[in-house]
Amino acid sequence: MASTDTLVKSVDLLDEDEQPVSSREIIGEVSAERREVWSSRIGEEDLKPADSLLAVRCSGGRGLLEHAVRVRGGVASPLMLECKVSYEEMPPSSLVEYKFSDGDGRWRLSMVCLEYLLAFRAGKFKDWEKRMLQPTCKAEFRRMFSIGPVYTVYDHHMFPSPEEEKGRFEVTDDNGKKVILPRPVSALRVWSTEKQAFVDVDPTLDGAPQDRESYWEDLIARLKESFPEEVEELTSK
Repeated sequence: MASTDTLVKSVDLLDEDEQPVSSREIIGEVSAERREVWSSRIGEEDLKPADSLLAVRCSGGRGLLEHAVRVRGGVASPLMLECKVSYEEMPPSSLVEYKFSDGDGRWRLSMVCLEYLLAFRAGKFKDWEKRMLQPTCKAEFRRMFSIGPVYTVYDHHMFPSPEEEKGRFEVTDDNGKKVILPRPVSALRVWSTEKQAFVDVDPTLDGAPQDRESYWEDLIARLKESFPEEVEELTSK
């Protein structure tokens, strides 16, 4: 059987601009913890327990990146996933990881890379505020009010909830249509191949207020004008 070095050298590894990497260094096996996180997006057919998964640090046109090379039955291939915003294929380590404060508290692999996440944060706070002030129905308003203010990134495509938790963030509007409610993440991180460690990413939405308590009190006062009965009921619990 070919050596690990030979197998890794045989694989076509590309950088972010789809150009061949200029160097590759085998760091070692991807840790069990990271494999477990990746399993939230990768099915067992694509990554079986018996597969070897090598972290390979590469040099590309934009700097360092880390590929994951799967070895199965003596055959090596790069493990790639799609960023759902850019529609580009990239290594799992290029995607942001996330978790929720509620639920099981596990880290999961998101559908977005760091570059597009940073651009995505702009404008989302205003989107949430508009939904609070102009909900599609009272059921949506009541659930969003109960969830409370959202100051961190949310998106059910980029940061999906586990299947068994999705129902908590869905309502049916007056026309029988399913409405997905914002579920804010509590923490974000991304892998640094240079440091061989995770780096925290600020999940705070651009435009989120500094004085959050005062903001929420002021918003409740505005909401009382449009939904007096609902706000009275929800705040008296």
